[in-house]
Amino acid sequence: MDYLKEVNRIISSSDSVAGLMVVNKEGIVEYYKPCSNFGLDEIEFGKNVRGKYLLDVYKEITTDNSTVMKTLKTGQVTIGQQQTLTTDQFQLTISSTTYPILDQDGSIQGAIDVARLLDHKKIGSNENVNPHLSILDDIVTRNEEMVRLKRIVQEVAKNNSPTMICGETGTGKELVAEALHMLSNRKNKPFISQNCAAIPANLLESLFFGTEKGGFTGAESRKGLFELADGGTLFLDEVNSMDVSMQAKLLKVLEEQKVRRVGGKEDIRFDVRIVSASNENPEMLASQGKLRSDFYYRISVVKLLLPPLRERPEDILLLTEHFIKVYNQKMNKHIKGLSQMTLHLFTEWKWPGNIRELKNTIESAFNMEDGDFITLDSVQDLLQKIEEDGAVARNTQNTVPVNSTKSDDIIFSPEAIKKLLATNGVNLKQMMEDYETFILSEALKQDRKLAKVAARLSISPQKLQYRMEKLNLK
Repeated sequence: MDYLKEVNRIISSSDSVAGLMVVNKEGIVEYYKPCSNFGLDEIEFGKNVRGKYLLDVYKEITTDNSTVMKTLKTGQVTIGQQQTLTTDQFQLTISSTTYPILDQDGSIQGAIDVARLLDHKKIGSNENVNPHLSILDDIVTRNEEMVRLKRIVQEVAKNNSPTMICGETGTGKELVAEALHMLSNRKNKPFISQNCAAIPANLLESLFFGTEKGGFTGAESRKGLFELADGGTLFLDEVNSMDVSMQAKLLKVLEEQKVRRVGGKEDIRFDVRIVSASNENPEMLASQGKLRSDFYYRISVVKLLLPPLRERPEDILLLTEHFIKVYNQKMNKHIKGLSQMTLHLFTEWKWPGNIRELKNTIESAFNMEDGDFITLDSVQDLLQKIEEDGAVARNTQNTVPVNSTKSDDIIFSPEAIKKLLATNGVNLKQMMEDYETFILSEALKQDRKLAKVAARLSISPQKLQYRMEKLNLK
């Protein structure tokens, strides 16, 4: 089952822009995350996909033209193949890259397909819906440093200088790379993105350089990333994870602007702008020998630094509002915002996972919440993180309303709260769990039918069952 760990790693590290599909060896969709870049959040493209046989999902896909079905059969990697998919409302043009999921014994257990949105248009209309018109607007911020960065991106995009984007995981590096491409004169050419950490080291050379039929056993003629990105932009994400020997080979190719396929005899010229990203300090990596200095200087003529979310506190609630709008639209809900305590929780937390962690927290809360506000009840995992991290919720005495019936409010008098805080402080999470346990226990004593208890507590039976399990109530 080691292959499942690899699947989980790729899912966890997938960016917020690319679509991702995991299909098992029978062709059943196990995981599906639709493309979400440039306004595609408005399209319910992932609805009713999971758990279905792939060829039953899209009418254009057959065993002959599906990269996923081909990979399940042969184990071959397919890079950047353009496909057209049709929904009830839109026709989407995507670029798909597909990899096999292999177990330790080499057997094929499934396939992972990474899709990028190239274009889409409404059904019954010849008008293309250009998803790139307001690309910089997708970088949601009011932070002074980020606003300045957006201005720099506009200028840097006009040139072809190799650019490195540095920032912690989840800060939005790929979105900046997309902006550099779409604001350049290369925007009508391919944008090829490759996460260097997601590919086994032994596949990198053939992935980048391509292969020639007959070059080695089982080899087929296939373009590499440089050929596929010709005229456009090649984005190397997590370039710091690449083996040093591979860095040396890439350096030679970049300096000569030509590539020879594995098993090939002829050099192939290309014209590609290189944009790379690192989630670690590249200077430190270079000093440690993990990043070749000559390779580093070659790919980082321009350096852009994305600050972590903890250094952009003014953006936390702005991004929260943005994601609430997104998920209201995607999940057909009408959540108005954060409850008072959750708001304090969001502003207190340092968000080590940055924007990705914030987005995932809100999406998780949307799956749990059935009220008008995201309450503490819906972000228990985040509350647990804060407790484990030793964080103390601030201004607690101002966040506990009296005589309130909201699920994240505790009915204590101000005097009682003051006495509690005057001692050694309170464990906010434990206090709330104890109070919730008391309420649920009393309600269950009065009626053993979950549906009636749930109605009395103004929550769904499913949510009541979930809370009972969390609190170990039978």
